[in-house]
Amino acid sequence: METFLQLTVSGIALGSIYGLVALGFLVVFHATGLVNFATGQILMVGAVTTYLLLMDAALPYPIVVVGVIVIGLLLTIAFRFGIHLPMVRAGAPLYSMVVATVAFGLVLTALAGLIAGQAPRGVSPIVDAPAIRLGPVTITWQQFIITVVAWLLVLAIWIFFSKTLTGISLRAVGINRNAAAVSGVRVSRMVTIGFAISLVITVICGMLISPIVGAGAAMGLSLAVKGFAAATIGGMSSVYTGMIAGVALGLLEQYVGYYISTQWSPLVAYVALFLALVLMPARVRQAAH
Repeated sequence: METFLQLTVSGIALGSIYGLVALGFLVVFHATGLVNFATGQILMVGAVTTYLLLMDAALPYPIVVVGVIVIGLLLTIAFRFGIHLPMVRAGAPLYSMVVATVAFGLVLTALAGLIAGQAPRGVSPIVDAPAIRLGPVTITWQQFIITVVAWLLVLAIWIFFSKTLTGISLRAVGINRNAAAVSGVRVSRMVTIGFAISLVITVICGMLISPIVGAGAAMGLSLAVKGFAAATIGGMSSVYTGMIAGVALGLLEQYVGYYISTQWSPLVAYVALFLALVLMPARVRQAAH
């Protein structure tokens, strides 16, 4: 029983990471209908930035947090005004924009490799203190912080989309851009806000997980696939269903890795994504309209 409880705690923390990545996908998707396949590389930039500022420059964590957020905003400007907006004005089809997100991610990977190298680099935890003991269960401070921050962000984004005028306008743009524009919504501004929220959340996710998985140019792809799997299993329709699906994936990975084999656990998200796309295509398609 002790082992099961420990696996559950670890799975919740791991799944909260996947849920945060899913949140990055979902915010942009709800605002534009675009699946941003550079999300994993943007997360990687957050982790690498944390390494450079914290370990190389020896800056304190509060300044590192500000630096990571600034990097997220700069990436927003680069992608929104350098790629997305020109393509929208040129009338580029959606599939071309999706390919552009892939290309943007490849550029980020190449740049990060030149700056920080391909090999993962160790990053100090936010809180350097003994792990929390709750009876037979041990929780590291990094796991605790990731879980709490992830769910607070989901709550904040849910309130933003459901209760604020800007959030409701942003959802309206995602549902029907032309109708939103006719209603007086400033569509371009809303889309920019959507990208900013998504990218800042994603780089923060990279900062949070870097003490656990390290920081390196090649770290983004597998996390992006698992986050996208969580978003897809959640139906691409809600930020909290994406988080719940992410936690479910994290738990399943932990249970499979321990009770069956660690060689099988990486396949969990890929199989789940395949099943979601095959068995629930109508649900995902409905969320896109």
